[in-house]
Amino acid sequence: MNRFITALMLFFGICSIASAQIEGEIVSGKIVFADTQKPAVKVSILVDGYTFETDLNGQFQIPSSQVSEQSIVSVAVDHYQTVKQVLKNGMIIKLKPIHEDAGTIVLSLTELDAEDGDSQSTPGLLFSTGDAYSSLAGYAWGPYWFRQRGYQSTYTNVYFDGVNMAHPEKGYASWSTFGGLNDISRNKESVFNMAPVDFTFGNIGGSTNIITKPSLQRAGLRASYSISNSSYNNRFMLTYSSGMSDNGWAFTASASRRWAQEGYVDGTSYDAYAAYFGLEKQFSKNHSMYLTAFVAPYERGQQNPMVQEVYDLKGNNLYNTYWGYQNGEKRNSRMKSSMLPQIILNDELTIQDNLKLKTAVGYSFGKESNTALNWYDANDPRPDYYRNLPSYQYDQGNTAAGDMLTELWQSSSFGLLDWDELYRVNYGSEETNPDGDGTITGLRSRYFIEKRQNDIQNFEFNPTLIWDFGKNWQLTTGVQYEFYLGNNYNTVDDLLGADYYVDIDNFADRDFVDPSKAENDLLADTNIKTEGDRIGHDYDAVINKLNYWANISRSFNKGSYYLGGSLTTTSMYRYGNRQKGLFPENSYGKSDVLNFFDYGVKFGGEYFLNGRNVLTANATYYTQAPWLRDAFVSIRTRNQTLDNLVSSNVISADANYYYRGEDFKLRLSGFYTQINDMTKVVSYFDDSHNAFVNYALTGMGQEHKGIELGIEYQITEELKVIGAGTLASYTYISNPLATTTVDNSAEQLSDETVYFSGMHVGGTPETAFSLGLEYWSKRYWNIGFSANYLADRYVTLNPARYTERAINSIPSIDSPEVQAQKRAAILHQERLDGAFTLDVFAGKSWKVGDYFIRLNLNVNNALNNENIVTTGFQQYRFDFQEGNPEKFANRYFYAQGIRVFTNLSLSF
Repeated sequence: MNRFITALMLFFGICSIASAQIEGEIVSGKIVFADTQKPAVKVSILVDGYTFETDLNGQFQIPSSQVSEQSIVSVAVDHYQTVKQVLKNGMIIKLKPIHEDAGTIVLSLTELDAEDGDSQSTPGLLFSTGDAYSSLAGYAWGPYWFRQRGYQSTYTNVYFDGVNMAHPEKGYASWSTFGGLNDISRNKESVFNMAPVDFTFGNIGGSTNIITKPSLQRAGLRASYSISNSSYNNRFMLTYSSGMSDNGWAFTASASRRWAQEGYVDGTSYDAYAAYFGLEKQFSKNHSMYLTAFVAPYERGQQNPMVQEVYDLKGNNLYNTYWGYQNGEKRNSRMKSSMLPQIILNDELTIQDNLKLKTAVGYSFGKESNTALNWYDANDPRPDYYRNLPSYQYDQGNTAAGDMLTELWQSSSFGLLDWDELYRVNYGSEETNPDGDGTITGLRSRYFIEKRQNDIQNFEFNPTLIWDFGKNWQLTTGVQYEFYLGNNYNTVDDLLGADYYVDIDNFADRDFVDPSKAENDLLADTNIKTEGDRIGHDYDAVINKLNYWANISRSFNKGSYYLGGSLTTTSMYRYGNRQKGLFPENSYGKSDVLNFFDYGVKFGGEYFLNGRNVLTANATYYTQAPWLRDAFVSIRTRNQTLDNLVSSNVISADANYYYRGEDFKLRLSGFYTQINDMTKVVSYFDDSHNAFVNYALTGMGQEHKGIELGIEYQITEELKVIGAGTLASYTYISNPLATTTVDNSAEQLSDETVYFSGMHVGGTPETAFSLGLEYWSKRYWNIGFSANYLADRYVTLNPARYTERAINSIPSIDSPEVQAQKRAAILHQERLDGAFTLDVFAGKSWKVGDYFIRLNLNVNNALNNENIVTTGFQQYRFDFQEGNPEKFANRYFYAQGIRVFTNLSLSF
């Protein structure tokens, strides 16, 4: 049930269903607010277990095959009494709040803020479709990197007021783009699969459109303050909505701040703001426009994944080496920030009763950045650098050095970034270097903080036409045009006490005698840089995309079916803004323009066995252009594209059974997906070549299959049990080709087969179960819990380990037994331990005059299990000299232990 309706009920009072009449082949009706007679939009009603929804005029239609004079009609809004009556001609159903004067809203686990992190994930708050499975998958499993059906976030669509929120270069939407706007983002349209929606063709991971139309927001003022022990400690939110005035105007304004001097991980500060303004004008009952503008700037400190050895030495599974003390204050070298304002204009026009045109135009701009420590001709300063670990010294036979490092790591002062040492080295590095036509003498920066930035401009135009034609036919069709310009570059953020930085390529300076090879920009007058100057790479990413999609559907007495199609053209190129000494011919200027033509089809439908039992099915095949960052051998340095680039292709199907009774609801789903011809480019230091390389994989294929179950049983009017479970498998089904290219010479070193087939995709649980109990008292308090178990979680793979080159690195002098052990260890994919968690929530509501006060408590991982690995991965570095699979051990992120979130809100 959409929560904006709940809020409207609080303001308007009693809701009535009027004018239900059996007319031939449909039952029609209208839901209005009792005191104002205004239509109640997007209200769900349940008829014999099947859900229907009102339109923008508050009207609904139900096939006559689904109703009879004995049909049970239920209408429920959170914390309103559930009304269940036998359908009769012209009946009126009054829905009264638990409070006789006003209703209550109590925050449950499903309203808990999700953390963004650096993962390619978007929290379940956006995608919950209302059933028990989607709710639990988003909130009980989401903090542990659960991806529904194992799909990467690039296979899930997120729209905001009809505009796609996916980053064109990355392919996925980040929650941080609109984080903190909880109050205005509760109303949404969602599907979890390829089922039809009226704003896009769809995606296998589902589609969500967040709707912030001001007239749909709760009228009045709402303020809330939250305390948490998670990434942020404090949150304040304030929202006001005017409601629709008599002259057709409505507006909503919302602002929030979330902050912490330090989050649950040491050294991770958090400071985030959000602001929103929406203005709507209703010209007539057939025409309205609304403008929304929002921004959610933030800056926060990052944490790094560790090898288990470091966690064990420190006795802390949340240890973080990105920070250290500077002048007695904690300082993090990895700070992530973003400032991306969004402006969206929507026009909704009813041309005729059966013909509607919706148009969304969006523009976003701004920048996002990450800082990182860099160095030249100096020791690696990272505390967890593998040579600084006891295991490395023991492997080298240096027992005394290993014992000494063990003792140091177990002390409290060792293992942090030594800012004083970085400054000390810079203070002792006076040099004279060429500077244009002269020279400069001063402190040359050996260590410095660089900022990796992306300045973006993005324009979208999305008109959609909805045409109800014939007796039971509907055509929904639209065009989506997107133009993106992204400027990617580095700057000097902090010289750490030095006077200047020399902007050269460190690897080229090492490998070539000719000094011009090391120049990062041959067009520049000087390579002497100070704070704020651009260094390293600087290029523009330009993407043009045009998509046409259509969906036609037909309803009949026992259900409906649909057929959809999509055509997409994508044009993209790189424009280098610097002429790199290593690649003077193909680093500066415009690259070849890459053009892709993609298409998709989908079909499916639903069949009503009766009013309570429903079958649905969806199937699709579509192609998808590669992401721009995976189309170039080294997009940072040059215009060289991968050979024989092709679009990936997706084939997917799911079947679903629903039972929707008065007290018991169930969804059982089975799904199967193949994704073929995927392309991925990764860059890392390759020890076998003693060089930084680009590793391009083509022809990757994945298979996702499994079953999902969600149940909900209303034991009494106040007590409810919910449960969810999934059993799935996500594996590679092909052996891709990998091409290794040296980054600083473009020399192609090898073409090799990566033996991925049969290995797990990794990074997410394949098995998950939850069982919960919720009690919602008529005396305005609630309590509940869910017990959760996640298993079959595998680390993500380093492709270079699954090659003959890696196996051949095992020394021939090793005994056959040792060679066999090493071979097995190299090809082994670690399965992480299963994890059990317990979540608890409780709440209480009060009405004081015209004010409504709500207090809520949410406790995740209430048993304080601190040994849960959220994700793990094999390092890309591998010991090709001695074939030692443990030299570069797996790295892990651990979950927070007990997590508490308390929220106090006031509304009137």
